Amino acid sequence: MVYKRLERILIQLDSVDSTNSYASQMLRSTKPKSGTIIRALDQHSGRGQRSTTWTSEPGKNLTFSVILLPELKTRHAFYLNIVAGLAVRKTLEDIGIQSSIKWPNDILIGRKKVAGILVENQISGENVRSSVIGFGINVNQEDFEALSTATSLKNELLGKDVDLNDLLNQLYGYLDFYYNLLLESNFELLKKHYYKHLYLKDELAPFRDADGEFEGRITGIDENGLLQIKVGDKIRRYDIKEVHYSY
Repeated sequence: MVYKRLERILIQLDSVDSTNSYASQMLRSTKPKSGTIIRALDQHSGRGQRSTTWTSEPGKNLTFSVILLPELKTRHAFYLNIVAGLAVRKTLEDIGIQSSIKWPNDILIGRKKVAGILVENQISGENVRSSVIGFGINVNQEDFEALSTATSLKNELLGKDVDLNDLLNQLYGYLDFYYNLLLESNFELLKKHYYKHLYLKDELAPFRDADGEFEGRITGIDENGLLQIKVGDKIRRYDIKEVHYSY
């Protein structure tokens, strides 16, 4: 397959603490190509947003990171999150699963989490010099113990296994597609697609912040990627971990 922006170089690992950490170390010590994939069969210390953890049954799920060298203005950094979320959502749609993007980086089927994304950028001046995007997708794992808010592709497909290599190839193609739109400065088109699939957008829903419970409607994101929630006739803006969804 010919890619527009990425050079597909796959580094396959049996086990690693975190593919994002491995990729970040590569950026410090070598000069990897934009599009390099670090994939692990077992990621035993996967990381989520703000030091949360991502646990995954070895060999059952898709855990990998992609290195990008975007030379993107920092004011557009959140579009990397948008690109990654759209790529996952479209990949799931292709296998018959409808999903939504929960700001900032979760993919939901209904109200259950099926995937998480972690974007870590390296900034130089006003530019994003490099970016590591980590993906964790629950694919063929069926048991999540007491975690009732998680699901997998196999569970949603009523016990049907999904080929991990095929899923990776499909997702990588969509990542290249949406990343190309970003590098061509198609910001409004990307935001339009993102808003179409943004979880709870324009719906009256309960939230919680440092001041307590409230009801509001997600209207979108601002120029810095902050979540905008309309409460009454005012717009509140939240960074990661500053607001919690009540469902």
